[in-house]
Amino acid sequence: MDNKNRILILLTIFVFVFVLIIIRLFDLQILRHKFFETRSHEQRTRLIRLAAQRGDIFDRNGNILSTSIDTYSVYLHKKGWLARKLAGPSAEELKKKEPGETSILKEKKRIYPKGRLAAQVLGFVGIDNQGLSGIELAFDEYLKGREGQVITEGDPRGRELYGALREISPGEDGMNLTLSIDENIQYVAEREIENQIKKYKALSGTCIVMDAKSGEILALASKPDFNPNSYRQTNKKLWHPRFLDPYEPGSTFKLITVAAALGEGLVEPDSKLKSMEKITVGGKTIENAHPIDLPGRYITVSEMLEESINTGAVQVGLKLGPEKFYRHIENFGFGERTGFGLWGESKGIIRNWKRWNKPDIAMITFGQTIAVTPMQLLSAVSSFANDGIMLTPLLVKKIESVDGKFIKVFTQEKNKRAVSDKVSKKMKKLMHNVVMDGTGKPAKIEGFAVCGKTGTAQKAIAGGRGYMKDHYIASFIGFAPMDNPRIIALVIIDDPKGKYWGSTVCGPVFKNVVEYSLRYMNAKPDML
Repeated sequence: MDNKNRILILLTIFVFVFVLIIIRLFDLQILRHKFFETRSHEQRTRLIRLAAQRGDIFDRNGNILSTSIDTYSVYLHKKGWLARKLAGPSAEELKKKEPGETSILKEKKRIYPKGRLAAQVLGFVGIDNQGLSGIELAFDEYLKGREGQVITEGDPRGRELYGALREISPGEDGMNLTLSIDENIQYVAEREIENQIKKYKALSGTCIVMDAKSGEILALASKPDFNPNSYRQTNKKLWHPRFLDPYEPGSTFKLITVAAALGEGLVEPDSKLKSMEKITVGGKTIENAHPIDLPGRYITVSEMLEESINTGAVQVGLKLGPEKFYRHIENFGFGERTGFGLWGESKGIIRNWKRWNKPDIAMITFGQTIAVTPMQLLSAVSSFANDGIMLTPLLVKKIESVDGKFIKVFTQEKNKRAVSDKVSKKMKKLMHNVVMDGTGKPAKIEGFAVCGKTGTAQKAIAGGRGYMKDHYIASFIGFAPMDNPRIIALVIIDDPKGKYWGSTVCGPVFKNVVEYSLRYMNAKPDML
């Protein structure tokens, strides 16, 4: 090959390589410029999202139940977070270990100054400020605000450049939330329910106190509970509020049975029922939970409630019949959520009367084969204290932005009539008789006329396979004063050992909590 051809080949190769380089440069500098510019920017910079200042949660009197404080997080320039939400000295100490590779950023940390108080009501938040339980979850969209963003820039080795950290989005503070809870009444309710759980070695207990005028929840106690400041160190089962769940109400449901029959004009407080030790309905024999200690062949409706006689309640239910009984149960709000303020509230377990087995009407009269929630029962019984009008339980009073430009106030919206004014007055007197002359005597309060009803229900076996032997749910529901009700309260204790009657186990808790609440609220005593 002569020199001319060699030169031509070399020239061709040179031109070809040159064209390839031009094409590659065109691809890098023109066609893919944006891509590589973005990659370069990403390698030099890092976007850090910062949680906003979360809104505070207050009790009804402005006492802080949940707030946020300044903490300090340490991050590695190349890899990310090294430690989050430390106290200032701890963050500085950690940064000293790798001074050229780490930086400190200020973040907010959620704290609960009252510790365990109302823990299952308040709930808690995660590391990135998101509500995970309780009010923190249910009202997260209002409390969390809008997160801010900062950006940092480093050299090719990943070391942060001096002054490179800058804010690109300031974020927006969350809104403050005021609960209807009164921390003083809440404290007493928690103390009393916890003492009784220990005394009777029970599994758990609940005490709910409601304002009889407004429906606002003044205390929502559930034990055992946890400390939301260290929720990760607690059994997860304790995070869940038991007052959201359905339970068989036992003899407290006899109030609904009697109110329904009074409303239909089928009985009066002094109507006579047969004095029976047992009664058979649909092939099932139902016995009284305790011997009847009343003379004669008959008892009145009032005496049936006073002594909580199952066979008497069954007779009242049979007068009603399945369809009418079910219609009244539904009208009292059982089978639908109250919407009082927390997520996860059950609807209860109530089957349509057309699907009842023959014995069901008898069992339901004294609160078995039916499951209700504590809030449903409180709402239903509130109608007896409120001239026949049911109150919707309310847990939140208002939501307000920091600048005061947004305010949302929660008040009674439903004015559902459960019974007539005439029936509510009769129910008041019947419930007062229970406390004065019947099983409710432990709930008497000096200076105040108390209306109440005890409940002692066998615990159902999971899956609906009958009832456990020697395992009970004790309860007491009532209100005071009788003439001008100010407080409605429900006490539930799950599986007390030894003594298990609602009167013995729950009556004293009701008395202590309601008496404190009435005197704390300066309620006017009855003219006894």
